[in-house]
Amino acid sequence: MSQTDRDAEFAAVALPGAVGRERPSAPSRFRQLPDTIQSGLAQYDTAETILAKNNGLGPGFNMMRHLLSLVILSHHCRVAVAGLFAGAAFVKKLDEPGMAVFVLKDPAAAAFDKMGGLTALSFSHLQATEIIQELLRPGLIALVGMFFALSGFLVTGSAIKNPDLKTFFINRVLRIVPALSVEVTLCALLVGPLLTQLPLSQYLSEYQFYRYFGNIVGHVTFELPGLFLHNPWPEMVNANLWTLPWELWCYVFAFALLFAHMISSETRKVRWITLLVGAALVAELLAYFIDPATFNVRSDSTRLAGWYLVFMFFFGMVFRLNARYVPIHWVIFAISAACYAGIMWLNVLLPLAGIFLTYCTVYIGMQSFKAFDRLFRQDLSYGIYLYGFPITQATIDISQRVLGPDHRLSLAVILPIVVVLTLGFASFSWNVIEKPALRLRRFYQRPA
Repeated sequence: MSQTDRDAEFAAVALPGAVGRERPSAPSRFRQLPDTIQSGLAQYDTAETILAKNNGLGPGFNMMRHLLSLVILSHHCRVAVAGLFAGAAFVKKLDEPGMAVFVLKDPAAAAFDKMGGLTALSFSHLQATEIIQELLRPGLIALVGMFFALSGFLVTGSAIKNPDLKTFFINRVLRIVPALSVEVTLCALLVGPLLTQLPLSQYLSEYQFYRYFGNIVGHVTFELPGLFLHNPWPEMVNANLWTLPWELWCYVFAFALLFAHMISSETRKVRWITLLVGAALVAELLAYFIDPATFNVRSDSTRLAGWYLVFMFFFGMVFRLNARYVPIHWVIFAISAACYAGIMWLNVLLPLAGIFLTYCTVYIGMQSFKAFDRLFRQDLSYGIYLYGFPITQATIDISQRVLGPDHRLSLAVILPIVVVLTLGFASFSWNVIEKPALRLRRFYQRPA
């Protein structure tokens, strides 16, 4: 399958009548805007013109998906290994309703969480590496949010091209469920029995074993009986699955809008969606000013709150619907990145951070990375997301058993092993599960 075909499975955002035409004049492209703004924007490419030049596809989204997946994998691997020699402790907390997770108890990060931003930290008591970590923290927080903004942009483009409800629903099911089902089953029936501390009969009789299969339908469970009990990140099988319920909510809302015929390139409907998302953002701003602790967009010092990820999805949707009005320029990108980082560092106007982060996401998605596309001819991003964390935990568990629990493991050794194994499993997932599942669309998909 060609790179274009693979990207089309995510985007499918070809603009009717756009390909093959000359670049539209300023009045036609920006006829809804004042003349002064029209003349200014006409000097630059917009997201719409770049999509048109690339057969409706964002040329940089393939690179972005893989890079984000690999950075998240590296971060999780670093945290999973760090407790072995850093004296760090993990504490268990109820992060989202019904979702228990383990988080690293770190003094600097705790201060960041409690008070927010760099204002919480006394630099005189921090080492240089800790200062660098805090300066880079907005980038860490951005990772999953960029995934959701990217998803909102691409899913909306797909819905614009083919607004059929049945097609939209089955596309989402085929993209998510088959690969997820295989990963969950492998963890429960292969990794669990091989590495659990419990007798196999007891492992298979535990309620938690059967509950783990609920991950396939978005009922998230992170633990399997007796598995990874002595890892530095104890008991956690796949931390990445925490995003699943929020992703499903995004698709539910998108399906509802599609059912109401609101996802469309028609100007009137675009305005309504934009106003709706804008009103929701204003409401969030007001709620944040009234109770900043409850409506903080950060779940902790490493990620955005789950409910705000849904906002990120809709920011991506609004940017796609208004693609003709989104100029793609490095100056705007630099300003947006600086605004996002400043908001996170200073802990001010946090609900606005997602708008700037979404522009950065779209800007990168509109750039061309041909060398990267030649290197990654398969779409491994979903497989990296699914298999990266279980492979990390299994690698650490086996290493401790072979070398002894007191042996100091090195990230420089663990990370390359994890990356190679994860890419291998991701390739298996794409070629054996995901791509064949996506081929099933030809049996039902209506022409756009």
